[in-house]
Parts: sequence; structure tokens; C-alpha cells
Amino acid sequence: MSCCSRVLFLPALLLVTSAAHGDGRAYLLGGGLEVDSADGVAVALLGNLELATETWLSASFGRTDVELPRRVEAQTIYAHIGIDHYFEPVGVRASVAYWGDHDLFDSIDYRGALYTRAEWGSISLELEHRDFELDLPAIGDLVPPRDVGFSAFGAGLSGRVQASEDVDLFASGMSYDYDVPLRIEDSDRLLNLLSISRLSLLSSLIDWRVAAGVGFDMKGSQRLEFDVSKWRGSIDGGDNFGATVSFLTPVSDRTDLELRLGYDDSELYGDVTVLSLFLYFYGG
Repeated sequence: MSCCSRVLFLPALLLVTSAAHGDGRAYLLGGGLEVDSADGVAVALLGNLELATETWLSASFGRTDVELPRRVEAQTIYAHIGIDHYFEPVGVRASVAYWGDHDLFDSIDYRGALYTRAEWGSISLELEHRDFELDLPAIGDLVPPRDVGFSAFGAGLSGRVQASEDVDLFASGMSYDYDVPLRIEDSDRLLNLLSISRLSLLSSLIDWRVAAGVGFDMKGSQRLEFDVSKWRGSIDGGDNFGATVSFLTPVSDRTDLELRLGYDDSELYGDVTVLSLFLYFYGG
């Protein structure tokens, strides 16, 4: 998962850690860089602020630069704002996000979730509505440019189980239903907009995605995670497999450093390695 997409999930995962670093109104600030072996580069900033007891405001911003086929460079912008409130024993999350390149392909995403958490872990029901706008380029003098608008509805589940004091297991799944068939006569032109990386524009157009992993809490507040994922592209119908290992370690009383190394095996863009570095600051 690219940094611009996973920043949406980091605030929820780090709420407890952020609150533990201070007695006042807690907050989290973070930023990171992600690069891959296909010359893709992504940067992201995120923030999380405790508005009241069990109420959090989150925001993030990211930018990705990838080189598309035919030497076209795409600059993807990601912006997100959301709110989370826990009523005990359930909580709700709601957010809106913009993602894409206005000249090629972009979307406005509306997300909501209903979740519960306890000492044993957590489980969340997630819903998403996405409005897309795709600008198909011309092909010579024969095929004119064309704008295509369509939408998708997604539903999924995610959960985390505390297997022992220091080990937890987590899994997630999401499936999307589109209001237009995406495997159409324009598929060749759509594929020409794809990069050879998980950071590409159309990599978010998927039929479904599943992921699972395990996390280990280590001495000195360090954490090690392994996860694997599989997803199917909506345009080409190809299967993609990813594996990632991440290591989180304190560098000061209020600062953590996270390193992630990922590998993708894709029927569409082949083998790609991804490396990311994130720094988090906790206040309160």
C-alpha cells in the first residue's frame, strides 16, 4: 500500500500511542517519503488532534510523482480530512478525500466506518463511495479525447485480535462495485495511463483487496509487523500480490521512526520493490 493511501489508516492505529505520550490534549504529527524501483516517489504529511474525550480530527496530504508510459509524468495529489468518535462500546469514523491528477484521472471519496474495540482487539465495518473523472487522451487524428465519469461503492471488514500480550493478528478485505463496466474498448488507452508501480494513478481501480498480517511488540516500545495482500485490477483483471515488513522504533521520548520495505508481484507491472520512511511526533 502506498504512503498516500495508508496515511488514512495511520491515525486510527496510533490513537492509543499518541494519547499515552501526554496528559493534556493529545496530537500526532507525521511525515514520510516513499520510493520504488520503478522511479516512483511519494511524500506525505499527516496530523491527528484530540478535540475532546474520545473524539479525534485527522487530516493528511500527499503527493506522488511517477513516470507513465510514453514519457508522460503524472503528479498525484492526495488530501483527506476525517473525524472519529468512540461512544463505547462502538465508534464511528467519517471522512472525505480527494485523490488523483486533475488532467488525467481523479476521484472524490466518501468513507464511513462503524467499529468496536476491547482488550481482545477490534473489528470495523467500512463503507466507501467514490466519484471518478477520467480524461482519455486522443489517439492520433482517429480517436478524439473523451471525459468519462463513473462511480463505485465499496464495502469491507477489518479487524485486529490480540493473540497474546505481545502479538496481535490483523486482517482486512474490501470489494467494489462499479456503475459502468471498466473492461471496455478503451482499456488499451486506460492501460497506457498506468505506471509500472503500486504508486500509479489507476492502481486504485480494483475489484477487491484482501490483506492479513501479524505484529510483534518488542522491548523498548519497538514494533515489528509483517503483512501480505492480494488485489485484482478492475481494468486489466490481473492479480497482484504484495508483501511488506515494517519496523517502528522510538528515537526520543516523543518521536518514533518507521521503516517499511515492500515487494509487489503484479501481472500488470511486474516486480517492484518499495521503501518508505516515516517520522511521527506525539504531543499532549
